[in-house]
Amino acid sequence: GIIVGALSLKAPLQRQLAIAVALVALGTLLPLTADTVPLLALTVFISGVAISPTFITAFGLIERHVPEAMLTEGITWVMTGIGIGMALGSFAAGAVVDAFGAQNGFWVSVASGTIALATVLLGQRSLATAECETDGCEAAAIAAE
Repeated sequence: GIIVGALSLKAPLQRQLAIAVALVALGTLLPLTADTVPLLALTVFISGVAISPTFITAFGLIERHVPEAMLTEGITWVMTGIGIGMALGSFAAGAVVDAFGAQNGFWVSVASGTIALATVLLGQRSLATAECETDGCEAAAIAAE
């Protein structure tokens, strides 16, 4: 996260988000290969490396698409969605583990990563819309109030 935050990447943010989410999705496959606890710890660590760059990019997109007066609300909605997703994922993984065994619980992460990547790829066009201009954002914020 520190490295990505310090870089001045030239790719559009929506493309950076797609790459970051693709790395997260690929990382979900790593724990499936672990057959010992130390190897599992290593694979989870490696798969988690892409989380911070994903958040950095997502928050950059929020900042560009949400009117300044509503930025806190925009970030709150995303954080709420993340919390709900984590809770649902934990619930689903627990149910899968109970029904099919511990190793199969990791497939919930694989499915979630695949769905997240598909969602980001399908949303590329809307994420690429013009940045929020001051006049347009202020007008949208005033109309919404």
